[in-house]
Amino acid sequence: MKPVIINLGCGKTRIPGSIGVDYVAIPRFVDVVHDLNVTPYPFSSDFADEIHFYHVLEHLDDPVAKLEEIHRILRPGGILYMRVPHFSSNGAFTDITHKRPFAYYSFDVFEAGAYHEYYSKVRFNILHKEIKYFGLYPNAGVYAQYIHPNQCPLIARPFVRLINFLIRLSPMFFERVWCYWVGGACEVVITLKKC
Repeated sequence: MKPVIINLGCGKTRIPGSIGVDYVAIPRFVDVVHDLNVTPYPFSSDFADEIHFYHVLEHLDDPVAKLEEIHRILRPGGILYMRVPHFSSNGAFTDITHKRPFAYYSFDVFEAGAYHEYYSKVRFNILHKEIKYFGLYPNAGVYAQYIHPNQCPLIARPFVRLINFLIRLSPMFFERVWCYWVGGACEVVITLKKC
């Protein structure tokens, strides 16, 4: 049986075999027209095996409610792949439609035992999270293949990899002390699994 894949806020991207959802009907890309600020989304509970949600949450009201709705749609064990702007990113505030940026620990509230776990009753396991210095490089998998191919001048790639390495050593130190010394980071990349 083929997995059910949803690309929420797909815009002009097409992940093969996915259901593209966006506010505007874009031929060849959008299969379901829906305002993602309006819940419930037009899918039954426990419907999808994976959901892709790239640079959309920052445009929406009440991010906790939106992630609870995604939790409802995912099957148990289903995976959410998400990217959001980091608060130090130039892009976090230059887009007039952005309502908020995010940080490395923003989504910990969905894990059992988290300090603010009372913000929501739904639970995800965090499978992966990282702060990326440059959003277009390095990328892999579905994101690199169908959303944004790797784009970075060869001469800059070692620098980008070094900054990413230094961020991974201590994301908290990066956010508290030196994130603006290098012009800020681009995004938070996170993979969540429905409990």
